[in-house]
Amino acid sequence: MKRYITVLLSVLLITTVLSGCGGKATSSDKTGSATNNGNVVDVMPTVLNTAEYTLYQNIFYNDMKSEYTGKESVKEGTFATLTDAYNNTTRYYVWGYNDQTKCCDWQWELKIDDTSNLPTNGSQIKVTGVYEENEAALDKFWIVNPEITVVKEFTGRDCDIDMQSMDNTLERVQCANIVNNKEAFEDKTVKCYGRILNETTLQDPYYDNSWTINISGDFDPLAFGTTVEVEGIVKNGKLTNCSLSETAKY
Repeated sequence: MKRYITVLLSVLLITTVLSGCGGKATSSDKTGSATNNGNVVDVMPTVLNTAEYTLYQNIFYNDMKSEYTGKESVKEGTFATLTDAYNNTTRYYVWGYNDQTKCCDWQWELKIDDTSNLPTNGSQIKVTGVYEENEAALDKFWIVNPEITVVKEFTGRDCDIDMQSMDNTLERVQCANIVNNKEAFEDKTVKCYGRILNETTLQDPYYDNSWTINISGDFDPLAFGTTVEVEGIVKNGKLTNCSLSETAKY
């Protein structure tokens, strides 16, 4: 994601918060279900893996791709799909966070040829595959021939673009696609999770300078800083006809 984010920085002045550490993989205990306006909703588990984040830093920021190319990789994290309108393709990822602060995320692109039996977005998966440098990858490096096992199935959400199933970096890239490729996303339904920045803006729920997107609709005003689930329709790079629900992402 490094090269792609660099391009977006010049367009959107996006900032990324990153730091390196070491550790082991865990999943948050916030799994199972929660209530939203009296209804039971599925809650995504948070996959934490400090060592995976450190490896991600080494490969993409310390120029160590060549040391891993051709080697087998095993990843456990959350499954997500990214609609890449810049390159007119859909991309697939396994991702997680460094720790509970959620300031630092990692995401590995998967080269999936047969998309007929994919997990639902937000499912926790285990992936075995081989690292490969390839110009077709968004950041020129991905995992090929991935064998995917579902560790915990997520029920999924009925929408065209599910930003709720993405980490902060993927959300930032998806927002950039929506804002800068308006025709490709026109009339698509989007679900996302964030905090109310002001009357017309939704912001990353954890960090101020990650991503924002314009929202509008016939909803009751909420206190600034309130975290909400948003469902809307893209019109000219903005989310319109939005409905807001106070609920937990994970």
